Amino acid sequence: MPQILYTVRATCPSVQVRGRYLSWLVPDHLLAVQAAGAANARVVLPGVTNDISQALSLAEGPAIVEVQYVFPSRKVFETYLRDHAPALRADGLKYFPPDSGITYERQVAEIAAELD
Repeated sequence: MPQILYTVRATCPSVQVRGRYLSWLVPDHLLAVQAAGAANARVVLPGVTNDISQALSLAEGPAIVEVQYVFPSRKVFETYLRDHAPALRADGLKYFPPDSGITYERQVAEIAAELD
């Protein structure tokens, strides 16, 4: 049975909002999703760089946080969506309502192959 990669991409209006979002996300939200069935979780910050000139230009625009969860099977993922995701999403909206400027994109994929 293939594993499921569930990616949530949050686009924050600024690096300041991203910082607050990361403080809420790590570790409590990640641990809650793991307790609800995810085998692991990874937080990725697309566009973050050590190049100071590029970093300064990124500080003025949207800041992205991407979280990648791996679920051991589609069945476990579907149970997560049905039984746990609504409450976890509601918790996030309590701290970051629509007027916070954060937008979300979600993607689901099967993992075809992986090397360690």
